[in-house]
Amino acid sequence: MVAKKISTSDKQAICKKLITLLKKRYSATLPKYDRPVLETMLHAVCLENTTNSQADEVFDSLLEGFHDLNEIRVSTISELESVFALDGDAEWKAYRIRSVLQFVFDKEFCFDLELLRKKTLEQAQKQLTKMKSLTPFVLNHTLQVVLGSHSVPADEKILNASKWLGLLPADESIETASDSLKSSVRKPDAPLFSHLLRCLATDEELAADFNLAKNPLPEEGVDLKQAPSRLEGLFANPLSKQKKKVTKKKKASTKTKKATAKVKKKVPAKAAKKVTKKATKKTAKKTVPAKKATSRKKVPKKKSSSSKK
Repeated sequence: MVAKKISTSDKQAICKKLITLLKKRYSATLPKYDRPVLETMLHAVCLENTTNSQADEVFDSLLEGFHDLNEIRVSTISELESVFALDGDAEWKAYRIRSVLQFVFDKEFCFDLELLRKKTLEQAQKQLTKMKSLTPFVLNHTLQVVLGSHSVPADEKILNASKWLGLLPADESIETASDSLKSSVRKPDAPLFSHLLRCLATDEELAADFNLAKNPLPEEGVDLKQAPSRLEGLFANPLSKQKKKVTKKKKASTKTKKATAKVKKKVPAKAAKKVTKKATKKTAKKTVPAKKATSRKKVPKKKSSSSKK
């Protein structure tokens, strides 16, 4: 189903409300993106589908683990994978890191892309699209950070969170998601909205809610006008908390059942012991006199010799 149509102005008004709610839960301080152009691209690869703090950590490990960018370029995928050990897309990211460096070195014979800052948005976009290994997210993130383009870079996690909110229709693709999202916010608000949307999409407590494969969107579609209230409800009672409550109830009921079963087992056992003891005592009382009776048999007296005479 396609999401209900809504005007751009209404969309932006709703997004303002979403930004207010998101700022209450997450930090409104924008990450510092002040790296050189090429390093900005490499960091964007690390940033895709993860948090800013995790991306910073991985990126720093990448630079510290190798002598320079050229060593990274000539390293094998398996050697680079170790940097992304805690990332689910280790091989995928290692391949893109190396591909970017190889492309730049083959074209520029160095690792410098600072001339990109002097180009128009159209020229820069045309140059970056020649790198076939770049994902839509890395491309749009680089253009936003380096040239201040009006965009909301979207990776798979941001795509799913945006669909859940109703910002994007259920059939939106990752290739077109960034362009579709930029109409939701004014250009000055785009960087902050991008940051907060990432915080939401990578929130571990909400991961189950945004897993659309296991928790598909309603068939009738998602009404964007309901997004603020739905978001408040999500923060108050995410699926992860609901599952914990169910698990606790199950554990409690299981403990009660086990305790009841133990009581039922113990009662018959005690009763059986009492009955056995009583029966043993009664039997003992009956058997003792019987033995005494048998022991007191009368012995006939012998006749005296005088009586015979």
